[in-house]
Amino acid sequence: MSRSISKSMSKCIIGFILALVFSPALLAKAADINIQWLGGPSMLIEFNGMKILTDPMLGEGDRAFEMANPNEMFDLNKGPSIRFHRRLTALPDIDLPSLDLILLSHAHEDHFDQKAQSTLAKSLPFILPIDDASKVKEAGFTQLSALQAGQTKTYTAGQGQIHITAIPADHTDNKALEPLLGHGLGYLIKFIEGKQQFTLYWTGDTLTTPRVINAVNALGKIDLLVPNMGRVGTTGPLGKISMGASDVITLANTLNVKKVFPIHHTSYALYLEPISELSKLAGNQAWGLDILSEGSTLCYSTRTRH
Repeated sequence: MSRSISKSMSKCIIGFILALVFSPALLAKAADINIQWLGGPSMLIEFNGMKILTDPMLGEGDRAFEMANPNEMFDLNKGPSIRFHRRLTALPDIDLPSLDLILLSHAHEDHFDQKAQSTLAKSLPFILPIDDASKVKEAGFTQLSALQAGQTKTYTAGQGQIHITAIPADHTDNKALEPLLGHGLGYLIKFIEGKQQFTLYWTGDTLTTPRVINAVNALGKIDLLVPNMGRVGTTGPLGKISMGASDVITLANTLNVKKVFPIHHTSYALYLEPISELSKLAGNQAWGLDILSEGSTLCYSTRTRH
């Protein structure tokens, strides 16, 4: 699971040495982006001291979170039954008081669980979809920046900046199911230091619809694609509501990305497709694949475009 972590860490070290030897001035104009995968959709992203937590999932064990099971058959007219869901892997340690921002793709309980809702500081700033603002506010959180697709928030991080642009996310390709599933977001995140930058696209729970692809393509080149996977829902009445390996291959090639770092797999029993499926299909692709185990960290840099 962590086969490329050593390569990614080595790149950061090698890049630092090369910059020092050949152009010391670059050191003042570049910075590293550290991304720790915490499991499921949760990443801890750190850039110039700013810490961003995506889709906080803090519950553990057999009763990690409570939600309907989209993989079970149920009557769409009556709705599903609510049950507990199991986390299969340990939750890495997280220094919650040190967080600066929560980046929420949507407020379903498999992306913002009950433990996170009760544990996180109510004054912690959020970026979230406008459709979820009322739900998160009702949970007691007060610093909410609710975005619609296309809107951007900018933050100062040390000597650099982080630009976060909301991207539409299509949880389903069945228009009749949209009212039930709601409208979430993905995010295009630009880390900028001087004239250097690194661009990450985190998909959120979306399928590879033309609307999503067109929105991302309009914003320029992508260094790192972070797709939510698992093929959730394929055995239930909702159908597929998160990408599988073949979808990620299509999206990565369509967007002409440099690297792919998949999340939203393995950590929970809810996920149907093993990450090994993507490993099988990615062998002959032009882009690189970074697969991590929970708690491991990747290091990227604004110094060089990967």
